[in-house]
Amino acid sequence: MRLTLLPLYAATVVAGSFALARAQAQPPKKPALPSFWQPVAASQAKRLGQPRLRPTAYRVFRLDLPGLQKVLATATEAQTGPWVLLPLPDGTLEAYQMRTTGIMAPELAARYPNLRTYAGQQTANPANGARLEITPTGVRAMLIRNGRTLFIEPYRPGDTRHYLCFDKANLPAGSKQGFEAGR
Repeated sequence: MRLTLLPLYAATVVAGSFALARAQAQPPKKPALPSFWQPVAASQAKRLGQPRLRPTAYRVFRLDLPGLQKVLATATEAQTGPWVLLPLPDGTLEAYQMRTTGIMAPELAARYPNLRTYAGQQTANPANGARLEITPTGVRAMLIRNGRTLFIEPYRPGDTRHYLCFDKANLPAGSKQGFEAGR
C-alpha cells in the first residue's frame, strides 16, 4: 500500500511545485491607470454650444488637466515614461507610454516652459502612436491607431476642460486641406 501512494504523493508535490513556480514567474499585475478623461453625455455636450471644429462624428470628453500634467511631468526623453490613457472616438480609452520630445530649441524651451510636447506608443502594437502637446490653450493630440488618424482638440476656444475626439475621416469636405498639404 505504501508503494502505491508514494508515486501519487510525488506527482502531487511535483505538480504543485510547477504551479507555484509558474505563478511566481508571472509579472505582478499593474494597478489600473488613472483616467483623466471622462465621457460627456450628448445631452450635456449640447449645452456647451457649437464645437470649434465640426466633424460628422465625434465624442466629447472632460479632462482633468492638472492631473494629466502631474503625470506627464514625470516623463523624460527615455522610452520608459509614464503610461497615460487617451480617449478614442468610440468612447474607449487606450494606454500609451509617453516620453517628452524636444521640438523647440533649448533657449525657446527655457523661455516658454508652459509649452510641452510628448510622444507615446503602445507596446503591444508599436505602430499605434500618439503625439500630444500641452499649451496654455489646452491639449491637442494626434493618434495613429490601426492606420487611422485620430485627433483630440479643445471643444471651443478658451475651454481647457472639454475636448472633441474624432477620426480625421469625419471632418467635412474642405476642412482637411491644411492636414493634407502639411500646413
